[in-house]
Amino acid sequence: MATVRELQTKARKALAKWKKDYQKQLENDNTSPVSHLCLTILMRNNNITNANKAHMALRERFVDWNEIRVSPIAEVRDALEEVDCPHAEQKAYALRRFLRDVFGKFTKTNLYFDKMSVPEVVPELLPGEKPETDDDDDDDDNDAVTRESGLPDHPDVPGYVDMVKIIDQPVPLDPKLIGEKNAITVASIVWDDAEKGPFSTMWRVCIAEGLIEADYEGVEALQRLRQIAPEKERDEFAFYAILHAENNWPKISKVADKTRKKVTKAKA
Repeated sequence: MATVRELQTKARKALAKWKKDYQKQLENDNTSPVSHLCLTILMRNNNITNANKAHMALRERFVDWNEIRVSPIAEVRDALEEVDCPHAEQKAYALRRFLRDVFGKFTKTNLYFDKMSVPEVVPELLPGEKPETDDDDDDDDNDAVTRESGLPDHPDVPGYVDMVKIIDQPVPLDPKLIGEKNAITVASIVWDDAEKGPFSTMWRVCIAEGLIEADYEGVEALQRLRQIAPEKERDEFAFYAILHAENNWPKISKVADKTRKKVTKAKA
């Protein structure tokens, strides 16, 4: 049996490999981290093809994960049943419980299906400041706008407040806040509960990769993996393990199940 130190070294190497393998994919992936975590619930006792179909069915039926969080179980179940997702009602309950945990734990989390985009910053002109232009014709500068002549539809005069524009044009979020909402730090929730889909997926990956002994399960497996995973990179370890599962679910499921059966048979 490998020592904890040996398993820790193996876990660090696995994380480095996952980062190398999936970094480019992650850069081009517009899916939000919460969507990746929720996909693990749909993958449970399921194949990756149907899990992705179930994910798309939820996208078509609901606005975002927050709507799923507050929707009746029956509505979520019906959406999953339309694509023959196994154990649809159980998964509907699991999604709601998980999303409520995410909502309760994180104040800065993106609950959209996709990542939030950083808006283009358009510099605001100060009162009296003129936009840069190559036009040297300043003849219009001397044309005063009088009250009698009326103001244009969208006046550009110092001190004017266009309330219609203010009401209709929402203030964009700070780019730093958007970055925090899109961050994979939400994957820290994987380590909170050994019974939920995200941890179960990571656990199966670790069994298949030989990072944890197959006789560990549930809370014992959670405690064991906390010892083994890089302490300062647990969020990344959990998230990249899930990405690895998404890309190799048939093989990981087969190896993890086979390994677990061997342990169960040996104990019998």
